[in-house]
Amino acid sequence: MMTLLPLLYMLGGMLLGRVYPQARTFLAKGLTLILIPYVIFYNLLTYQPGTLLVAGFAIVFCTLLFLIARRLSEDPVEALTFSYLNIGWLGLPLALALFGDAAGRIIIVAYVGGSVFGNVAAAAALQPQSSRWVLFKRTVTAWPFLAAVFGGVLHLIWPTLGDWTLLGHLYTAAKPLMSIFGMAILGIWLYHAKITGTALHQALHTTLKRALIGGLLVAGFIGLGHYFAIPLIQQHYWVFLMLPLLPPAANTVVLETYYLGTGHSAQTIASGTIISLGLLGIFALAVPGL
Repeated sequence: MMTLLPLLYMLGGMLLGRVYPQARTFLAKGLTLILIPYVIFYNLLTYQPGTLLVAGFAIVFCTLLFLIARRLSEDPVEALTFSYLNIGWLGLPLALALFGDAAGRIIIVAYVGGSVFGNVAAAAALQPQSSRWVLFKRTVTAWPFLAAVFGGVLHLIWPTLGDWTLLGHLYTAAKPLMSIFGMAILGIWLYHAKITGTALHQALHTTLKRALIGGLLVAGFIGLGHYFAIPLIQQHYWVFLMLPLLPPAANTVVLETYYLGTGHSAQTIASGTIISLGLLGIFALAVPGL
C-alpha cells in the first residue's frame, strides 16, 4: 500500500488541477521555501557518515549525464532535461515508500547535490555569457544550498541540537507533507500539459537511453562501494539504481524560462514523467522483498 501513496498523491493533484489549478502556487511556495529546506537542514544537522559522498556522487552523476548529452545534442535545454533529474519531488516519496527512512536520507542528500548541479549547469549552459560571480551568487543563494550549509554548520558548533524532540517531530511531519505537496504539484502540472504521441515516443527513447547510460554509471559507483567496503552503498544500492529511472526535474522549465524566456522543456518533462512512472512501477515490482 505504501508504494501506491505517491501515485494517489499525484492523482489527487490532477483532480486539484481540474477544480483549482491556482493551488499550484501555494503548494510550490510551501514546498520550496519551507518543507524542502527544513528536511535538508535537519538531515545535515543530524549528519551521518557518507552524506558528503552521496552529495558528491549526485553532482558527478548528473554532470557526466550532461556532458554525454551535450555530445549527442547541441541543444542545451535537451541536455538539461537529460541530466537534471526529479530527485526531490518524485524520487523522495518513492524512496520513502519503497525503502523507508534510511533511503529517504540518501535521496535528500542526493537532491542537494542535484540541485547544486542544476543551478550551476543551467546558468552555464543557458546563459554562458554570465560572469563567474553571478554563477557563484545564484548557487550559494539557492534555498537547498543555504539549508545544507546552515544545517552542516550547526552540526559542527551545536551537535546536540539534533536531539531536540521538537525538531524531530517537525521533521517527521515535513517528510510526508513534502511527498504530498511535490506529487500534487506534479499532478496539477501533468493535468494541464499538452502531451502528444510523438512526444511520448521521443520520451521513451530518451528515458531508456538515460536508464542505460545512467545505470552503467551507477553500477560503477556501486562496484567501487563494494570494493572499498562502504556500508552506505552496500546496504542501499537499490536506492542508487533508482536514480537513472527518474524523469527530468520540473524545475528545468523554471530555469529555462528565467534564462531564455521560453518553456520548450515543459512537454519534454511531462511526457518524460509519464514514461518514467511506468518504468518506476516496474522497478518497484522487481525490487526483492516488497
